[in-house]
Formats: sequence, structure tokens, C-alpha cells
Amino acid sequence: MSAKKKRNKEEKSEVEEIPVDDILAVISGETLAEEKVRRIEEILKDLTKVNKQIKGAMLATMEGFPVATHPKKVFREDARISAAIAAIFATSERNALDLVNENIQYVAIKTSNRYILIRLAGEDYILAVITSEDAKLGIILRDLKEAGDKIRKII
Repeated sequence: MSAKKKRNKEEKSEVEEIPVDDILAVISGETLAEEKVRRIEEILKDLTKVNKQIKGAMLATMEGFPVATHPKKVFREDARISAAIAAIFATSERNALDLVNENIQYVAIKTSNRYILIRLAGEDYILAVITSEDAKLGIILRDLKEAGDKIRKII
């Protein structure tokens, strides 16, 4: 084979394939990540609709970065809150492992007027909700698990 043909063949094999997600992003004007966040926001919105005792819901990364919240007004400082949620969850997990050598299912915090419930939604994400004081914790935990399962499928 001549050097020119060999070079042309190598150049053709080096042509970079464009991922389908990039093509869709150009066509639709949004990225796959934006679509996932929108779907997660819908799950959080549904969670607050289905259970009126849930006043707000947030998904954060284990590193403490906010992913999605609903409604936005409940989590005005979402970056600070998501960092606190991640720290609370990580500390609770570490303590459970040290004390009883088991992973935690959820963390519940009772304040004077409400509950804050935190649980995993996938390996790297934390789902947190703020509820009213009269919340039925068993029902809230069930709804959290279902929402977490839906989120896990998206992520």
C-alpha cells in the first residue's frame, strides 16, 4: 500500500465520532444533564404534591452540591443547605459504621416546628425533605424511598 493511501486510511480512522447526546443537545438546545435535572425536579414536585406534609425537597450530591430543589423558595440558600445535608449524612453514616458496623437507612432531625429527613437516592446523591410538625414519618419515609428509586433510575 502506498504511503498516501495509508495516510488517508489513518486519517479516516481518526475521525472523531460525535456522541448522540451532543447532537441532541444542538438540536434541542439543551444538554442531557439539563433534561435529567428537569426530570428530577418533576419528581420532587410530585413528592410535594402527593404528600402535603412535605414542604420542600432537595437532591444534593454526596460532596454537598445542589442538584435540584422544589419549591425554590424553601431552599433559598441551596448551596449552603446542600453542603449541610451532605455533612450531616456523612457524619451519621460514619457514626453508624463505627458504632454498629451498619449503614444508615435515613437520618431524621426534629426541630421545634418540623422534621428534616435525609436518605440516599443512588450511591452518590442525597434526598432531603422538610416536613410539617404533624408529619406521619412512616408515610414520608415510604414516599422518600419511592422518589429515591425514581431518581436512581434517572441518574
